[in-house]
Amino acid sequence: MSEMNCNPNKPFKEAVCVDVMRVFDSCSSQECLEDLQFSFSTAEQEVINTASYIKTKCIQVTGVSFAIDPVPFNNGFYTVDVTYNFRAEIEAYFENTETPTIVYGKAAFSKKVILFGSDGNTQRFVSDGMSTFRYASKTSGCAACCSSAALPTAAVSIAEPMCLDAKLVPDTAAERNDVLITIGIFAIIQLERPVPIMIPAFDYCIPGKECSTNTDTPCELFDKINFPIGEFFPQGLTEHKPCCSKLEEEPAEEESEG
Repeated sequence: MSEMNCNPNKPFKEAVCVDVMRVFDSCSSQECLEDLQFSFSTAEQEVINTASYIKTKCIQVTGVSFAIDPVPFNNGFYTVDVTYNFRAEIEAYFENTETPTIVYGKAAFSKKVILFGSDGNTQRFVSDGMSTFRYASKTSGCAACCSSAALPTAAVSIAEPMCLDAKLVPDTAAERNDVLITIGIFAIIQLERPVPIMIPAFDYCIPGKECSTNTDTPCELFDKINFPIGEFFPQGLTEHKPCCSKLEEEPAEEESEG
């Protein structure tokens, strides 16, 4: 852990104004994307067409795009279209061969949510050229000024996707094999805006240790590493007791004392 010369227990030194991204609304998403069809390049599609069966090694989200639009007659609410782009690493197996061929497929999935993003009728420009003002009006003239509005910023946090199933399905009409993968994802979608907030400041956090140049040999460095006991002895279920169950037991203990 990093060491800092800062003591949060002492009274704050001054109140300072900072510019931060405030989250106005958010929602959690647990999606099971059943039989999502993946596409391949021409050469990799030929490999899929001749494969006997497939296995999915890993799936990752390569990018996310957003489309934000105000909800009519509901000031401050916005529809957020979130499009996930997936990339799957797939092992294609063939008859009479044990070594698979690795191919990569792509797929996309879109989800729409409605969140509160507050109102913002000002344009924001900063010196580095980045601007949070993303609205582009399709009209011209003075009437366009009345419809312009600063949209909030959408953000999404995604856990590592889970591959739940992978199928190789023949498409007789197209004379090819289709790859259908069922994916499970957990995500948190939120709308945020930059706002100035007053916060208490204690002091500057100055590092409490010096940067040392390590001259140890590789074996000396290895000897300083603690033995990973947890890797050899997995933790039991009782060691992962939920916090809620602990809270439920506390009132019972108080009653027994009374």
